[in-house]
Amino acid sequence: MSQRTNHKRKFLSQFLFLHLLAAILSRSSAAQQIPATEAKTLEGTTVSFPHEASGRPLLFVIGFSHKSSDQCEGWNKRLAPVYLKSAHVFYYQVADLTGAPSFAMKMILHGMRKQVPAEEQSQYVLLEGNDDKWKTLVSYSAADDAYVVLTSPSGHVLWQARGPVTDAQIAALESALAKLNPPPK
Repeated sequence: MSQRTNHKRKFLSQFLFLHLLAAILSRSSAAQQIPATEAKTLEGTTVSFPHEASGRPLLFVIGFSHKSSDQCEGWNKRLAPVYLKSAHVFYYQVADLTGAPSFAMKMILHGMRKQVPAEEQSQYVLLEGNDDKWKTLVSYSAADDAYVVLTSPSGHVLWQARGPVTDAQIAALESALAKLNPPPK
């Protein structure tokens, strides 16, 4: 075989490998989907997501422990003024209460209602199950971290972040949203 034929075969095999790898990676990221969830809000109403019929992306700030509340609050201070009443995005804060003792639940909820402003309570979701699927989705690794997830209306993950809020993360989130909607006003 000529050297030129060997180069062509090597190039073709590398090209096919990279194409296959790209396809696998795009499928794995596209396959990330939030778990179907029905939960109560702090206000007491029931919400379900994903809700594809709305046509609006979903933005979640998720805390899996009491320790994560500081980071979640940092994200909320940056996001709530823009997205809480947005006509383009459904914005939710999610608190994982799975495993909280039932005898303490009334006290926990009372404390949360005192801390969360009344206008935000309808967007404050109380997760009391399914947390293992949510933890898998966000690659949960630290109880102190906030986890932020942007999804399409059908629940496909479009963007994620974790940890304390930074200007770079806000810019990346806004960029991801700009691809879906005109900027919120």
